[in-house]
Amino acid sequence: MPSEEKKENKKETAVNEKTAEKSENGKAVKEKPAKENPVKEKPVKEKSVKEKPVKKKKRNRDKEVTIVLSAILAALTIAGLILFFIMPDPYDGISGQEEVSDIPVPETEIPEPETDPVPIPVQPAISYPEPAYDFIEENVYVEIPGIEHEYTIAWVSDVHMITDFTAGDVGEASLETVRNRYETLSVTPDGVHGRDLWPMIIDYLNYNDFDAVIFGGDLIDYCSTSNMDALKRGFDRLKYPDDRVLYIRADHDYGTWYSDGSTGFDDVKCAELHTALDGDDNTRKYIDLGDLMIAGVNLSTSAPGEDQIEVLTELYGRGVPIIAATHVPYFSMVDPSLEELSMLVRNRKYYWNPGGDLYGIDENTRKILDLVYAEDSECRLVLAGHLHAAWEGEINFGLRQHIFSPAFSGVIGVVHVVPEGSAP
Repeated sequence: MPSEEKKENKKETAVNEKTAEKSENGKAVKEKPAKENPVKEKPVKEKSVKEKPVKKKKRNRDKEVTIVLSAILAALTIAGLILFFIMPDPYDGISGQEEVSDIPVPETEIPEPETDPVPIPVQPAISYPEPAYDFIEENVYVEIPGIEHEYTIAWVSDVHMITDFTAGDVGEASLETVRNRYETLSVTPDGVHGRDLWPMIIDYLNYNDFDAVIFGGDLIDYCSTSNMDALKRGFDRLKYPDDRVLYIRADHDYGTWYSDGSTGFDDVKCAELHTALDGDDNTRKYIDLGDLMIAGVNLSTSAPGEDQIEVLTELYGRGVPIIAATHVPYFSMVDPSLEELSMLVRNRKYYWNPGGDLYGIDENTRKILDLVYAEDSECRLVLAGHLHAAWEGEINFGLRQHIFSPAFSGVIGVVHVVPEGSAP
């Protein structure tokens, strides 16, 4: 065995030497070992081919993720569009929205109230009872150009209320006269006396809805603490605001003649009671309805003072239609029926008239009448009482006067101021 091994080694050595000799002779390019090198590198190429399936699998996974994300994004977009068209716009109906700044504004902390807020009570609608007395309405209509809607104005005068039955503000010597007037003057034809009628007059006014209320004088038969207290109880129940109520006094509202000068009740105390009632300011004897004025004359049984003349002159100069309110009527320049009625009822001219013995026109009264009778006067109607009988007619061409029946006869006047062409 050793000898064979030696032989084999010698043979291998000889082969190696022969190979080296060929290399030295420049034949290395043609030798097979040079050609076999690329073949030996094939395993490297095979590794490159084997890696391709790995990259393809990764790309497929990325593609699947992209598809899923796209589907989610599309679903969210569709959901947003659906909500946009279905949900109401929180700013719908709100105009003038300011642009909202991107700069965050810190919220102000509102401190919690220490106690629960007290709810504001809801005031129930006031229901006024129907008057117990069935009053007669004396309706008057006047058309005024430029008036767009109807005004209704209540007129109450000549109640001549009496509440004194024992000596007090009324002197002992005057009690019989006062009682006689209570039974014969201050009473309706069906027997309701003025002191009981007055509360029902207030019920009537409250039950209806008037644009203004005029108390045209002689609500009481004379001034006393008792009469004024009864009058005030009625005024306190009126639902109308002060600027829609006009009280023009007359001689009976201010008269203290039954005190006989011995009771301690005088004109000063009377004036104080009237002032406490509604202010009784001569410069505020009017109601302003905007496109219509009601201009009253206070204590028209006497000549007006300068304060009233100044106020009335200003009112008649405003260029607004005027309804004149006076207790004592004015004479008629064109209709003799007023004088005929007055002589029948009072046996004298019981209204302001030139040369009259009772209501003669002096300089100051003339100034008031000139405002009413002037051709370009804004006066559209004159309202009056005092005569204790109803009359209506022209006192100047185109200017009417209405004298109301006394309230002690159960009558309340209702004046309807209507647009031109709409009177019944």
